[in-house]
Amino acid sequence: MIWLSLVLFGVVALMLMTGQKHKIGVYFPESDVDAESASAINVGSLVPKKGFKRAQDSFKFSAQSLGPRANFLVFAYLLLSGFIAWYIAFQFLKTNAVIISILVMIALVFIGYQWLLGRRRKLFQQSFPDALNILMSAITAGESLMQAISFVGQNLDNEIGREFKNMGDRLKLGETPEKVLLRAAKRFPYPEFIFFTITLRANISRGGQLRGVLARLIRVLVDARTMETKKMAMTSEARISAKVVAAIPLIFAMILYQVSPDNINFILHDPEGVYVMYYVVGSELLGLFIVWLLVKAVKL
Repeated sequence: MIWLSLVLFGVVALMLMTGQKHKIGVYFPESDVDAESASAINVGSLVPKKGFKRAQDSFKFSAQSLGPRANFLVFAYLLLSGFIAWYIAFQFLKTNAVIISILVMIALVFIGYQWLLGRRRKLFQQSFPDALNILMSAITAGESLMQAISFVGQNLDNEIGREFKNMGDRLKLGETPEKVLLRAAKRFPYPEFIFFTITLRANISRGGQLRGVLARLIRVLVDARTMETKKMAMTSEARISAKVVAAIPLIFAMILYQVSPDNINFILHDPEGVYVMYYVVGSELLGLFIVWLLVKAVKL
């Protein structure tokens, strides 16, 4: 059964590797444009860095969404994760304690990092349409683009508002729009914001009906947010069922520990019984991962 679980996990990993990746090129495919258009749009300059630098920037920007106490909260989470890893490995399992503690620590850090990314993405999706509405209203009232960007920063008290305020201040200091928009796109490497920066750069360079483009972008963002809410509502029953099924072995193990501790000690401390625990934990994680893939792949 352990080998079967490993084979299934390998199949899922192969599907992820061969599937379509959500990169910038997917949303903005290459096309034949002249040199002037390429310099105005220059999608390639908005592609985020890869490797460790990209992960470092992503973590730094995501941690800033926690507010002014971000450093303290991150340190407290790492301290708590280290304690949990030590307790599970050295006080609870006591078998391969060093390896187990490292694996648990890595898993907890990864979970926290993914939670930060998801939280920042969710906050962005909630506040970015409001920023575009304010921007379009200011432009409709006759304000210039620089004044409209500063107006958004003055009226939004969140991460998006602070970024717009920073953009407006840099534009007032005389920094080129190219550098200002490029820096903003690196802080928010999402397709919606990248399309927004491309629209502004093209409008500054070549002109155009910015108000109409912003209106269509707002409509697309609102529709996407509505569809995401609808998808989560339609899949809520399946997600809750999967979580309940995954919690059943843990609940029965706790009950069995009170009724017959010898059976649980065999699984936790015996060199042969510990493989049963590894199989159960691996199967649970694999099942939850497959459910997460299925929910993520749902398209309405």
